Amino acid sequence: MVATFTQEQIDRFGAVLNDTSRPLKARFRALFVLRNIGCDLSVKWIAKCLHDDSALLKHELAYCLGQMQNKTAVPILVNVLKDSKQDPIVRHEAGEALGAIGDPSAREVLEEYLKDPCQVIAETCELALRRIDLVNSSGDKTESPYQSIDPTSTASSDDVEELGATLVDSSRSLWDRYSAMFKLRNLGTDASIKALAQGLYCEDSALLRHEVAYVLGQAQSP
Repeated sequence: MVATFTQEQIDRFGAVLNDTSRPLKARFRALFVLRNIGCDLSVKWIAKCLHDDSALLKHELAYCLGQMQNKTAVPILVNVLKDSKQDPIVRHEAGEALGAIGDPSAREVLEEYLKDPCQVIAETCELALRRIDLVNSSGDKTESPYQSIDPTSTASSDDVEELGATLVDSSRSLWDRYSAMFKLRNLGTDASIKALAQGLYCEDSALLRHEVAYVLGQAQSP
């Protein structure tokens, strides 16, 4: 059974999220409830918090807006991506979230930032554009065992050595390296996790290292 929430309940969670006197752990809990509800009102409350001082919180706000796949978040995320006063990691997450939603209306702004001087933002927009094209041409048929909307598809190969080599090969496209990364995560073996961890040493892309750290956390392998 799917839980239903009244406007009053959603407003209560939104108020907690936006209450700077609350500890971050309480605000994060409220955020994740709003993400799971996923309605337009949830989007509005999350968007209201994007002026917070915490870059960490704003990064998660943008991530959740993408995972909700609610198209009313598109103009909100576009504004975050375009806001040079926002921390680059927040702008990156806004771009990635636009890719997760997959709405073609975001193409123009993503193309605008393909040559952004901040490498993290430029690379994010490159991946987001390709994901939007994938979703709107053949559909994204990748199902993550972690119930997350990944920024790329997943490699078809099960060869850990091959996937590991692709991940750390700076001559390969970032899309291919991400696809290898997600497949290594999904395989979840000791060998695949060790291969995945090698991505933490890829000095050519801070974005890739950031994402490798994230998926290692998802994998929860000791």
